[in-house]
Amino acid sequence: MNIKATLLFLLLTISLGLFSQTRQISGADSLRQKVDSHISSFLSTIPIHPDSLSAASDRLIAAGESNNLSSYIAGRLFMIFKDSGIMGLESVSVYIAQKYFLSDTLTPPDGLNKSEILLFVEFNKHSLIGMDAPDLVMTTPSGIHKSLKESLGSKYTVLLFFDDQCTICKTELPELLKISKFADYEGLSVFAVFTHPDTSRLRNFIAGLPVNDIINWTFVSDPAYSTDFPRLYNVVKTPQIFLIDNSGKIRGRNLSSSSLDELLSKLYENDKEFSEQASRFAAAYIEAIDFEDSVSVKTSISSLFSNLSSASDKELYRSVFSYIYEELLYSQNEKRREASVIVAEDFIIPYPDFWINKEYPAIWVPSMVKRTKMNQVGSLFPEHTMLNTSGKRITLGKKCSKFTLIYFTDQHCATCKTYTEILKREYKNLRKKGVKIIAVNTMGTPASSDKYRIAEKIKWQILSPLENDNGSIFQLYETESVPYTLLLDRKGRIVAKNFDFATLKNIIK
Repeated sequence: MNIKATLLFLLLTISLGLFSQTRQISGADSLRQKVDSHISSFLSTIPIHPDSLSAASDRLIAAGESNNLSSYIAGRLFMIFKDSGIMGLESVSVYIAQKYFLSDTLTPPDGLNKSEILLFVEFNKHSLIGMDAPDLVMTTPSGIHKSLKESLGSKYTVLLFFDDQCTICKTELPELLKISKFADYEGLSVFAVFTHPDTSRLRNFIAGLPVNDIINWTFVSDPAYSTDFPRLYNVVKTPQIFLIDNSGKIRGRNLSSSSLDELLSKLYENDKEFSEQASRFAAAYIEAIDFEDSVSVKTSISSLFSNLSSASDKELYRSVFSYIYEELLYSQNEKRREASVIVAEDFIIPYPDFWINKEYPAIWVPSMVKRTKMNQVGSLFPEHTMLNTSGKRITLGKKCSKFTLIYFTDQHCATCKTYTEILKREYKNLRKKGVKIIAVNTMGTPASSDKYRIAEKIKWQILSPLENDNGSIFQLYETESVPYTLLLDRKGRIVAKNFDFATLKNIIK
């Protein structure tokens, strides 16, 4: 039924004066049933979304044009959305209650008590879908204070309120343990609030759980109820389960383990699709940029930044700019690597508040910018202590010859093997031209490097990282892809990078 037909019926009801006389007319129940039927018919045409349903409720209530009829309609709508069983629609009940009944715009109809309405609103209005989750600072069994807000480091966090003696909890908890361990839900953590004041029961409960099953669980309690968690999260019974994303937004409430599992599946699928779309867009955008002109690069990226950063939700900005930065950072094209510095310094590092993972703009990106600059042509090669095949410490980049060719390799890499064979053929000619060759076996040890040197009959020096120091190579040098080559002059300045042998011969002639 369309809105006009619904309004016509309601207005006809008013004009006949039937509604105000329902207590005296034998057909009162029948009339209410007709009104209820028309309300249901109209709502069936509305998208199941809180905003749409709230607007539709306003139209229905306004159509009453009398306190009694409007009050009845508002009351029916309040109850429909309060008990719909559809997650998120309780926000429509909160909306109706606050706008009409708690503001005294309408008097609650018979059967609805204002104090009960107020209680419902107070226990639900703080934790509706899409809201920022109210923070809870509680205590672990060992006495450490834990904040819910500071525990939202995973992609999603399950907020669980439970009691060890709750019958339903005993059924749901094993299922939640399975969900939290499931491989597809990587990045899921659990903030488990024990609702009973006897914390000794919580300690006993945790002691009975397999340690490996609760690695990503944080157990806390609030024996004095000082956080007011029952009111903030509608914890009138247990278990109560919420799902919160890493921006602190509530994505699910009043969940069971099965509905949580279903919601997570949908969210992860949506996240994957969103990420793929953002990546495709970013990849296409990159291809349209002229990386030979740094001014053009900055102008193109600035335009994109203005469009994406102006949105209240920064998720698209994060997805696109992290993709663009990392795509340029790891590119084999030197101009693109240089452009990654512009992206980082102008559009990522200055905006830490746009990022959920604060370490990304504050620590990781700056460290990569520093590495990029240290490895640019014209820069002094970053020296680093390594081991030769005898286990002796050698400073890579120190005491350079007329030219020093450093290549980072992996003895198990087929492309590296081909490059080594070419070097072996060119070795004598390169020596005559004053080229010193040093290989860095990025994942090797002195022993494995020596074995490799002997087996391949390599005549130049092979270095390997200090013990437990492999990571520092990747922090200092752009060695994600090997072979990675650099040519240094006598002063240790980088002359060329990732060059072919024709280019090398042209430089050293």
